[in-house]
Amino acid sequence: MAEFGITESALAEALAEAAAAAAPPATFTKTNGVNGAQKPKRSMPQLPSMPRGNGAEPVFRNASGDTWDGVGDMPEWLKRAVHAGQDIEFYRV
Repeated sequence: MAEFGITESALAEALAEAAAAAAPPATFTKTNGVNGAQKPKRSMPQLPSMPRGNGAEPVFRNASGDTWDGVGDMPEWLKRAVHAGQDIEFYRV
């Protein structure tokens, strides 16, 4: 190393800096398989909590007058609307 004009301590310092610069940030943990590119972590979206009605009054209603109290399986009319992209909160009474 002396022939290149570098001391061992300078080389060790340069290697430590290079290792620190090459380490990915803590938020990147997965590779996507394309040249080892990193993907950031994403949190799962929160689903709206379904209200628990007592069965007496409807919680959701559409324009045709169909209702659902939020208990049991979601009715077909509401399933179709949600799958078509409508927000379930649109039908909340």
